[in-house]
Amino acid sequence: MFYRFFIVLFYLLCLTSFSRAETIRAIDVEGNRRVETPTIMSYIEVKVGEDVTEARVEEILKNLFATGLFADVVVELRGETLVIKVVENKIINRIAFEGNDRLKDEVLTAEIGLRPREVYTPAKVQQAAQKIRDMYRLSGRYGAKVVPKIIEREQSRVDLIFEITEGTPTRINKIIFVGNDHFSDARLESVIMTKETRWYRFFSSDDTYDPDRLSYDKELLRKYYHKQGYADFKVESVVAELDPDSQEFYITYTLSEGKRYQFGKIKVTNNLPGLQIEDCDSLISIECGEWFDSREIERTIDRLNMVVGEKGFAFVDIEPKLHRNPQEQTVDVEFIVKEGRHVYINRINIVGNDRTDDDVIRREIRLAEGDPYNSVKLKRSEQRLEYLDFFKKVEIKREETSAPDKIDLSVEVEDKPTGSLQFSAGYSTTEGPIGSVTMNERNLMGKGYDLYASAVVSKRSMDFHTGFSNPYFLGRPLIAGLDLFHSSRKYNTKGQDQTGYRVIKTGGTATFGYDLYEYLGQSWSYSLQRDIINDVSRFSSPYLQAQRGTWFVSEAGHALFFDKRDSNIDPTEGYYASVADDLAGLGGDVKYFKNALRAGTYIPIDEEHKWVIAIKASAGAMSGLGKVTRVADRYELGGDNLRGFADAGIGPRDSITGDGLGGLYYYKGTVELAIPLGLPPELGIRGTMFTDMGSVWHSGDKVRAPNLILSNNQKLRASAGIGATWRSPFGPIGVSLARPFQRIKGVDRTEQFRVNFGTTF
Repeated sequence: MFYRFFIVLFYLLCLTSFSRAETIRAIDVEGNRRVETPTIMSYIEVKVGEDVTEARVEEILKNLFATGLFADVVVELRGETLVIKVVENKIINRIAFEGNDRLKDEVLTAEIGLRPREVYTPAKVQQAAQKIRDMYRLSGRYGAKVVPKIIEREQSRVDLIFEITEGTPTRINKIIFVGNDHFSDARLESVIMTKETRWYRFFSSDDTYDPDRLSYDKELLRKYYHKQGYADFKVESVVAELDPDSQEFYITYTLSEGKRYQFGKIKVTNNLPGLQIEDCDSLISIECGEWFDSREIERTIDRLNMVVGEKGFAFVDIEPKLHRNPQEQTVDVEFIVKEGRHVYINRINIVGNDRTDDDVIRREIRLAEGDPYNSVKLKRSEQRLEYLDFFKKVEIKREETSAPDKIDLSVEVEDKPTGSLQFSAGYSTTEGPIGSVTMNERNLMGKGYDLYASAVVSKRSMDFHTGFSNPYFLGRPLIAGLDLFHSSRKYNTKGQDQTGYRVIKTGGTATFGYDLYEYLGQSWSYSLQRDIINDVSRFSSPYLQAQRGTWFVSEAGHALFFDKRDSNIDPTEGYYASVADDLAGLGGDVKYFKNALRAGTYIPIDEEHKWVIAIKASAGAMSGLGKVTRVADRYELGGDNLRGFADAGIGPRDSITGDGLGGLYYYKGTVELAIPLGLPPELGIRGTMFTDMGSVWHSGDKVRAPNLILSNNQKLRASAGIGATWRSPFGPIGVSLARPFQRIKGVDRTEQFRVNFGTTF
């Protein structure tokens, strides 16, 4: 307080010396060490020969203090010389943070706006400290304390240290809804992101207070009510109260639900020359009398945009006009199709990709700078980015520019862990205990490269794989990959533990693929491997003994695949189909030709896509091209691809030794229902009910005696079961229990229980 008083007093004394205008003959600057004299002269805007008054002195002081370079400035007159004395502000030498475990140094440094070698001022430091407090509040830690410490160094330098006490997260004790007459508190809480504190949310931050999350909750509630028919719904207010005793928040949402509406008259008005109105009418799926649902309006707009865009109309605006009839409680909707303003893409900005390179994101965007704006391509771009499974969030926003015919696109993403370290465990009646370790990084160095390695070990086998793929080889949309493998497996005959044979495989596969068009892709592959079949017991099947020795396999492969699923990781709707061909015999000792077909569809049976039916089928056939095929090359069913049965648990089998011989033909089908278990969604636990069915038959071996090969026909096998998956913080954990209800007793081998677990990084 006294320091400020003396500064003001000295300032007033300086002004008294300029009670009348004085003409100056010289200007001297004193006290400056870093700031050069000409620089200071440029700030004061006074020249020799000019008159200096009190007003001019006040202006000089104001200009110099405004630079932030000086801690103190004194202006005085010595005769006819104007003397400017300055005390320079110190320079920041180093910035450090102590006590910050939740927020890393890099994050804090980017936020505070201070850098080494900048001018130090107390005001800037206090602003930086407040920014750090605000960051902790956004993460739910309202009790965080930030104390800046200054350490003086030589040559007018200071070290700036922020001592941080992070405190504990400020939790949400209670969420209260007021005005919700038609939906329970529990139902509405499942809609919003903010959650009440519960013991099972120890890995989640949704139960910490976040003002931005509350704003997003308002939008989620609006969407939910609008899709339930409440067209007039609005959130009147959201109030957060901090309990001084528990230091926990009470959140109150005050709602105005309004009336529930039905759809009234629906029509399409076409103002676009050259477009047939019939093309639009067929896309309207809304029925008069249905409950109002804003999503149906959005879906109709999307369908109209897609069809009109595919017909070559680049600049289209589809405006839904809603007319409410409060008395009848109906909403009439008119879709107006008209020519939109000609808008082009100015800039595409990538935001939030701390780990993933810009190029990885840009190559998935179906629009380029300078292209006409196209909402269909924009939506497909979002979908392709989601397919990568590199991001927690993907959103592409339109941003207006100063030019009326140009817009910017802001691609906002949030990186998520793309590496995984997975451990699996299971039990097989043939293999005994099975364990595996798999490491996979799907976005290596942020460039979209895929690197993986796996090891599987059981009582009778071991398998090692490693591989690498580049989805944009040579800077083009070409997938190139290389896989190396080595495996050894001991096969034992049924009931004869001391007998059997071993197969050792070593080799590699090169793959090359590309898109033919948006949803259709093609790939080519070549593999070369050496197979050693040894340790063949004299009690083993003669079909196996005939294959003893070393084999070289040279195989070329080709595949076509069509995919219109909404996600290739966790699909809930859409369909896919593929055909694959493999030809061995381009050199080597083995000849065959394989052809396989696969297809599937996903059908959501509820609005939120929590109940989803998956129907999948596949079939295959192979030919030895005039030679007897090896057991190792034939089709097998069981294990993960026919639950309830052991690996290679069904199909042709040697009647004496019990050895599975595989088949030249197979078919398989699966019907699976994904079931929500009624648990909090953030737990990530989901159940399944399934039935698997299929068959594999015709080993192709020349039968040496009647009935020597069992189960050599296409008799159907089937199983049914239940399962559950948990997307835990440690990675996916899955459990399944299946029981065959159609099998050949005494021949087929079963395995009813399986468990898998893993982690991500």
